[in-house]
Amino acid sequence: VRHTAPRVYRDMTSAWSAPAVMVSRVASRVSRVCVAKSRVPPTFGVPPSRRLRNTCRHVISWHPSHYPRASHTQTNAVEGTSSSSGDRSSGDTSVPAVFPETTSPSPSVDTASEAEDLDDDNEPVLSEAAQKANREVDAYVKTSSEQSTELCKPTAPNQYLPRRSGQFTLPNPPEPVRFPRTKLNLKLAVLLLRSGYETIDAMDILPMDQFQIKFWKSRQAEWEPYKFQYAPLTIEQGALEDPLYFDFISYVQFNVVSREIPKSASVFEERSGAEGTVKVIRRDPALSDNAILPAILAQRLGDTIYARLRYGFEDTEFHAPAPAVLSNKSDATAVEEDFELVKNGLTNLTKAMVRKGYGLRSDVSVVETDFSKKKQKLKIAVAGAANLWGAQALAAKGVSPTNEYLGFVLTAYCRATGVGSYYVTRASDVSTEIEFTVLLS
Repeated sequence: VRHTAPRVYRDMTSAWSAPAVMVSRVASRVSRVCVAKSRVPPTFGVPPSRRLRNTCRHVISWHPSHYPRASHTQTNAVEGTSSSSGDRSSGDTSVPAVFPETTSPSPSVDTASEAEDLDDDNEPVLSEAAQKANREVDAYVKTSSEQSTELCKPTAPNQYLPRRSGQFTLPNPPEPVRFPRTKLNLKLAVLLLRSGYETIDAMDILPMDQFQIKFWKSRQAEWEPYKFQYAPLTIEQGALEDPLYFDFISYVQFNVVSREIPKSASVFEERSGAEGTVKVIRRDPALSDNAILPAILAQRLGDTIYARLRYGFEDTEFHAPAPAVLSNKSDATAVEEDFELVKNGLTNLTKAMVRKGYGLRSDVSVVETDFSKKKQKLKIAVAGAANLWGAQALAAKGVSPTNEYLGFVLTAYCRATGVGSYYVTRASDVSTEIEFTVLLS
């Protein structure tokens, strides 16, 4: 597949009819490889027509991308706010040219032999609990996305993007992570990467066929230098559980979108399907200003990840805390109790991610509390975070947003609880520290 896929991609971008059949065969074989390696791809919000394409997603050697088209969660979130000449909606089953729909073979093809190549397994059925979680996530993301422009103003109570730490120069590029980090839970890794991809797609920042091409080129350009700095260690492509690989692939995703945001267009053409069908996509007019896109991307991504951690993701429970119920009283005792409730919630949310391999360990401590201003400053430290190298590499390039998953999620929790917040992130060779400030109303 490593050698075949680039040629398949070039063929698919033409108007030929043969590649559709060839891709069906290749996708079927890739599917069997995935199953043999116990890497059956997730099916959250994935309609049956996209099953083979998404099966290829976990085989990173499949070029140019291993990401799926946005699922119904993110599409529903912007339903009614984004339009296109093709009336793209939550039920849209079109796919990018990179992963065309499986088509029936032409009459000239031996249908008997082709049937042997096609994967005819039944679509996995989500449990009742997983379907309920889907609906709750959909509702939460849709509601928060409708408020994005208000939530991301500079004067908004919750700031999803980290504040600058006072430095007037960009930090130096990071050194390689020289110590072993814990293995990520595959569901958490997929949750983070898929949420990022779906958010980018739902916001209509750029054509997703172009995003996949740029993603693939960026990954190819930076993969060899990245591997070289860890030699003689071997990093397996596609092993999302390996923090070395997850750190890299998450970095590439944010590096591409952050560089595309400043020059993105509100109206563009997007190609999809085996025949390269062209649609004209018009971004929500409320998001026409590119300057607000980094903050909105951080907000929507943070709310999506928090919702999935809270309600569940593909039959996996993360036991993330629900928003705290505060008294909102002014006396000192009540304020102290409210601060304790928020601190406990932030602690449990951080631990929920660390338990699934986001870091080696975590610690949350109080730095200072100002009862007169109802403000408390916390220090949240995560040793061996899964994005330890990538977040520093993005910061060194001066792009925004960076892959501050934990900062986004903690901010989403505070917003859901009804308290204001902002934070500053600092990283060392071994840990990530977030100076998180909570403001009671």
